[in-house]
Amino acid sequence: MNNYLRHILLPVFVGFLIFTVTCLISSDDVPQLPQIIAWDKIAHFGMFFVLSAVSLFDYYRLHNGRPRMSRWVFWGFILPVIYGAAIELMQKYFFSSRSAELADFLADLLGSLTAWLIALFLYKKNRKQEKKLSL
Repeated sequence: MNNYLRHILLPVFVGFLIFTVTCLISSDDVPQLPQIIAWDKIAHFGMFFVLSAVSLFDYYRLHNGRPRMSRWVFWGFILPVIYGAAIELMQKYFFSSRSAELADFLADLLGSLTAWLIALFLYKKNRKQEKKLSL
């Protein structure tokens, strides 16, 4: 049980930080940056990349490098995407100081998808190396 708790606490903490930043901080408190780049979309991408990467890595470690693929996808990709959608819906319906944007959700989705693709690439690369060593 202690092992599960250890691998669940970090993703929950990262998720809580994302919730705090995206829902509780008023958009008036966010510093204005040059409009050449959509900084807020980069922030959404980065936060969900980190959330998914942490979840994927912790789940991988929890299962000693042999995660069950369907559950790994759920915990490391699908759940963070649902979480991103839930945050946008909460911003629309419950937090008057924030607004929901489809582009924010898409940035969340792309951040999680990028983390998943990198994790899958590294997983397959690691599995190939293990097969070469076992011959």
